[in-house]
Amino acid sequence: MTMQIPLATAGARSTSGTGRVVGLQMGPHSATADHPASGGGAGPSPLELMTGALAACSAMSARTHLERDGDPGDIEVVVTLDAGPPTLLYRRVLLGFRLDPAGAHRLAAALERTEVTMMLKPAFTIRTQIEHAGEPLT
Repeated sequence: MTMQIPLATAGARSTSGTGRVVGLQMGPHSATADHPASGGGAGPSPLELMTGALAACSAMSARTHLERDGDPGDIEVVVTLDAGPPTLLYRRVLLGFRLDPAGAHRLAAALERTEVTMMLKPAFTIRTQIEHAGEPLT
């Protein structure tokens, strides 16, 4: 059996007396995660980290996709996790500029192919809404 090259690596360490607070090591980066049952004040929960990963990947991919036509300006992505049923990740992409309907559909299609989206799709329904000034671009 051959070993594959990992796409990413993370480690978590829980130390005595810290409750559910864990130190995370993600590549060269450090962070802290916490659980809502322990007060949730030391860092994001595991579910917040997951929604944050989808939001970050989506914002980076949206910028890459939209930069083909010049500087797109501000892009904000908000991801919420709804318990369901079914369990749903709702991704809102908020743009500081208006796209035509075809451009909005191309962006939504590009977001469906991001790494994090593809990894989460088997377990979650992901709905994407592209918006400008609070108005859905359909």
